[in-house]
Parts: sequence; C-alpha cells; structure tokens
Amino acid sequence: GVDAVDVLDKLPARVLRLGEKAGELTSGAAQALGLRAGIAVGQGGIDAYTGMVGLDVVGPGKLALVMGSSTCQLVLADGATFVPGLWGPFPEAVTPGLSAIEGGQASTGSVVRWLVENFGQGEAKRAAEAGEGLYAWLDARAGEVPPGAEGLVVLDYWQGNRTPIRDPLARGVISGLTLKHGFAHLLRAVYEGTAFGNRHILATLREHGVGVARVYACGGGARSKLWLQIHADVAQTPIYLTGVTDAVALGTAICAAVAVGAYPSLAEASRSMVHVATEIAPDPARRDVYDFFYANYLRTYRQLREVMHEVARGV
Repeated sequence: GVDAVDVLDKLPARVLRLGEKAGELTSGAAQALGLRAGIAVGQGGIDAYTGMVGLDVVGPGKLALVMGSSTCQLVLADGATFVPGLWGPFPEAVTPGLSAIEGGQASTGSVVRWLVENFGQGEAKRAAEAGEGLYAWLDARAGEVPPGAEGLVVLDYWQGNRTPIRDPLARGVISGLTLKHGFAHLLRAVYEGTAFGNRHILATLREHGVGVARVYACGGGARSKLWLQIHADVAQTPIYLTGVTDAVALGTAICAAVAVGAYPSLAEASRSMVHVATEIAPDPARRDVYDFFYANYLRTYRQLREVMHEVARGV
C-alpha cells in the first residue's frame, strides 16, 4: 500500500487563490526563459477554470461554456449549493465566498470530428472543389436543414454521459434515420444532440436554484456560428462571445495582472480586461420544435437505457 505520509508530503504546503502572487522568478528560470529575474509569478489554474476568468464568469448568474472535444459548463453559486448529477460545489475555487459547480459532456466536438473523419469524404471533396474550408462548407450545408433534422434524434453519449445522468454505460444513438437523410442531416442532428445535452445541464442547474441568465462561450467549438446558434435556440438562452477567443490564455494573463498588482482583485481585472464582442440571441420561433425534440432526446435515453447497459457489458 501507499504510505499516507508520503502522499501528504506531495501536496503543496500553501494553497493559493487564482491571481495570488506565488513568488518571484528565479535567476535560473529567468535565464532559461530570456526574462528578468524577480518578475512576479502568479498562481494560475486548470484550463476550464482559467477560462472562466477569461470570460469574466467570476460572479453568479453567468455560465462558462468551454467547447472542445468535450464541453465543460461552469458556474458560480452560493457555497452551500449542491446540484445532484453535477460536480461540486468546490468552495472558493475561483472567487472568494462563491463555489464552483461544474457540468460536462464527455463527447461533443469529438463526435463532430468522428462524423467528418469517418463519413465526410464526399463533402470534403466538394468543399475542396468549391474552394471553401471544410467546416465552413459543412456548416453551410447543415444550415440548410430545418431544425429537428427532419426527424433525427442524436444522443451524444459516445463516451457515456458525464453529467447530469452520470452513466458511463450510456452510448451514442442516431434515431429516426430514413433514406432521405444525408450527411448534412447527420451533422445538424449531432449539433442539436450536443445542444440538448447542454440544455439538460442548464435545466438541472435551474431546477436546483442556480440561476443562469447569460452563457459565455469559448473553445474550438465556438468557431461554428451555426453550432452556437443551435445552442442558443435549444436552451432559449443568449450566448456571448468575447473579444479574445482564447479565454484560457486571457484568464491566465488576468491572473498575472492581479499577481503584479495591476488590479486589486480578479473580479476587477476580469471586468476591465474582458469585453463582449458578439451576442447570439435565441430565435423564439424555434422554441416549440426544440422543446419537442429535447423531450424526445430525454425519452430516448430512458427507453434505451437497459439495452445500452446490457450491450455495453456484453462487449
């Protein structure tokens, strides 16, 4: 077994807040980096949490939507708030007096990539012939498909469900296929299925008293305006993009600015250094159709859960 004392010895003796000064750059490190010794070294954080800072999600009512191969949903709430099915609360992980609550989808951008790499060869050829970038071409084609993808329902559980179902044996599903469906239908349905997963997390937060009035998005997935619009329409919640698209890098810079004393607090630094560039407003005309398909997204999992588990255990 592992000696508990050895494990404890590996833990840091000091736990610092984001943006707190950890020390100063040593002469050896400064020489290796080509910098000046004595520069303040600030405490940063893990990627998604630093992204919260870079999106100015350092107070309640806002949610950071970090869209990559997977997606993280992060929000701050009263320290006593517990939301079943989500992670946390993590006291003062970002802001003093508030706790972080985290949701996550294990497979989002990775499902889009899986679809394109395995079944998108024809579309890639057509995009090249048209002289367009592949993903811009694909989004244009998927944008021509009506909401609901003409009857397709996708469960985005290619690697299980991280939250709020927390089911590692859940599996991806494409339901409703007919011969009329093509690649563009499948891509739109994947965009919509991942957006339904995000709505499920937002609904779970709201059901337990955690308000989410504004969503701030970043990450590779946020480069798709269609995918963002679908997220806004499905959740009927506005989504905001900030001027610096790499929110994690900006959040790290904000931590450094606080550490050197340029700002008195993380909240003030974020408010000064983060600027909203774009608002993606939800289309109220799409509320009813997405309410219908979201309800069937939830129902499809409930109907297939036992079959999924049996097959997953049998493989």
